[in-house]
Amino acid sequence: MMDPPLTLRMIRALPVLADARSLTGAAQVLNASPSALSRALAGAEAALGAPLFQRGWSGIDPTAAGEAVLPVCVRLLARIAAVERTALGLPPGPARVPVFLRWAHLRAVAAVVDMGGASGAAARLGVTQPAVSRLVAETAAALGAALFARRPNGLHATPQAKALAGLWAEAQAVLAGLPALLAERVVGMSGRVAVGMLPFSGQNAVMQAMGDLTRAHPALRLVAMPGSYALLTEALRRGEIDLIVGILRQPAPAGLVERPLTTEAFTLIASTDHPIHAGHVTIDRLAQARWIVGPHGTPIRRWFEALFTTFGARPPAQTCEIWSFAHAEQMIVESGSLALLSYGAGALAGLRPDLRKVEFALPDPLVPVGVTLREGAAPDAAVAAFLGLLSARLQSPSLA
Repeated sequence: MMDPPLTLRMIRALPVLADARSLTGAAQVLNASPSALSRALAGAEAALGAPLFQRGWSGIDPTAAGEAVLPVCVRLLARIAAVERTALGLPPGPARVPVFLRWAHLRAVAAVVDMGGASGAAARLGVTQPAVSRLVAETAAALGAALFARRPNGLHATPQAKALAGLWAEAQAVLAGLPALLAERVVGMSGRVAVGMLPFSGQNAVMQAMGDLTRAHPALRLVAMPGSYALLTEALRRGEIDLIVGILRQPAPAGLVERPLTTEAFTLIASTDHPIHAGHVTIDRLAQARWIVGPHGTPIRRWFEALFTTFGARPPAQTCEIWSFAHAEQMIVESGSLALLSYGAGALAGLRPDLRKVEFALPDPLVPVGVTLREGAAPDAAVAAFLGLLSARLQSPSLA
């Protein structure tokens, strides 16, 4: 008789790992070593033939297969806890069965219940009678329950033993269905597409491409993670994200490669009622205005400083690092400041009504927008599919 594909310890560990999102954190909760937990995870993935977790931006994230398996583990743990409280009379708290027992213990108890004795159970299980007796004794000791009473005609099962036998049968049935569940749930491509987001006017294209992708491949895990360029490039190097979308650096940092997908134009923007719109806009007026700009090291900041250096002026600037383009536009309205942002023609034509372009001719304002990838690492099928959809969205007339 074969064991279920997941051990009791695996069933206990997987939900904790999903909540803790790290091997170290989960190991502390489980009072285990990270290496032991890592081996348990590898064993679960090998048994099911699918990766259950992968490294993500903020730790370890479940895959589509993991998302399908986790509710099964949670339900089984709840069922075990209910049996312990109601049938065994154990106090509320962490379940003992997953901590102290293996499936072999429950299988032995169930066999004795069915066969009426240890000898018959041993014959059914293909083990020795002392092995069955030992497993039953260990179960009784771990749970503090009397499982069998000796009678002239054999061993009489107590309600506690019958409850454990029922639990074994239920767990077998539930876990035997995991391969079919995975085949049903993990349709199309599986895995993850994790995108680092830098602000540009076509940011919505990322969400649109993700929408296209999830309709075709619902098992994919999609992550859109805003952040600073420094944080995102480090996450990209560590494999926590798969690519970065935004204004390109040209050249890319060491170990990374850039792929242009479209262009936008640097544009001076202010609120509609800003006094800069009254009269002719000169470099002197711009230099005297209040500004918010991106942080040092960003393409916008470098271009902004080069613009005023060219005209022999240098305006005061309030550094403002905002990772959402919509939030950056809102900041312009709230602060009453001028700002330099990048826009595609479509986005500029659809500018929100409380914002207005500042009419000042900027020299060579075009800027490349695209993706940054790890050098030498070919995108997997899911990332390649996303790149194709994103490229089509960014080159749509509504965004160009």
